[in-house]
Amino acid sequence: METVQMPEKKKNNRKIIGGVIVGIAIALIVVIGAFFIERIPNGYVGVVYSPNGGVQEETLGQGWHIVGIFDKITKYPVRMQTVEYQDIQVATSDGKNITMDFAYNYSIQPDKVVDLFNKFGPVDVGEIESTYLRTRPWDAGRKAIANYSVIDTYGQKSASAGLEVQKVFSEDVGDLGFVIDDLTLGVPKPDESTQEAIDARVKASQELERKQTELKIAEAEAEKKRIEAKATSDYNNIINESMTSEVIQYMWIQKWDGKMPKATGTGNLIQIPLEDEPATTQPKNN
Repeated sequence: METVQMPEKKKNNRKIIGGVIVGIAIALIVVIGAFFIERIPNGYVGVVYSPNGGVQEETLGQGWHIVGIFDKITKYPVRMQTVEYQDIQVATSDGKNITMDFAYNYSIQPDKVVDLFNKFGPVDVGEIESTYLRTRPWDAGRKAIANYSVIDTYGQKSASAGLEVQKVFSEDVGDLGFVIDDLTLGVPKPDESTQEAIDARVKASQELERKQTELKIAEAEAEKKRIEAKATSDYNNIINESMTSEVIQYMWIQKWDGKMPKATGTGNLIQIPLEDEPATTQPKNN
C-alpha cells in the first residue's frame, strides 16, 4: 500500500496555527489571572471589597491569592513605616511660636485594617499619611508642647517633650489601629523675636552660672584659709600650754655654749671666773 505524504507547506501551516492557539491560550490565562489572582507584598495585608458586595471581614496575608472577578484589594502596611513632617508650628507655655520637624515610625495592627478601610475607604496609605496622619502629630504637639517653655524644648527636657507628644499622638490614632513608635522632635526653629529672647535668657543663664562658680571658688578659698588659721591657732595653743618652766630651762641648757654670762654694774665690772680662775675686780676710775 502506498503512503501519501502531506505537503511541506501544510505542515508549516499547522505548526503556525498551533502556535497561535497556544499563544492565545497563554494570553487568556494571563488576562484571566489578572482578574482572579492578587499578590500581597511582604509586610502588608489586603482588605477585599467589591462595589456591590461590601467589605470582607477576612483579610489577605502576604503571597498570591485567588479573588473574585469583581473583587478589589486595598493594601495596608503591618511592618514599620517611617514618616517625616517638616515645619510643624506649635506654641510653648510662655507663648512663643516655634516650628519643629517631626519624625516617627508607625505600623497598622492587622486586626484593625478593616476598621481603617471603613473609615477612609479604598485610598492608598500614602494619602492617609499626607492628610489625616499629618494633622494628628500637629494636634498632639500643640497639646504637649504647651506644657514646656521654649528653653525646655532646647534643653534636657526636649526628650521628655517628644515622649509627651508621642503619648498624645498614640492615644489619638490608636483606636484606628495605628501603632506609633520612636517619635522624635527636631531642633526648634523660632521666629526672630523668640530667638532674641532665647539668646538673652541663655546669656543670663551663663552669667548666673559663672557667678555661682566664682562664689563657690571664693567660698572654697575662705574655707581653706579658715582651716589653715585654725590649724595654726591650735598649734600655738599646744605650744603655749607645753611651755612650762622646766621645758624652758631645758631648752636654755640645750642652747648654752658653756660660757658664763658677764654682768655689768654701776660700780665695778664683775667677771664670773671660768673653772678655777679667781674672780677679779677692776677698780672704778675716779
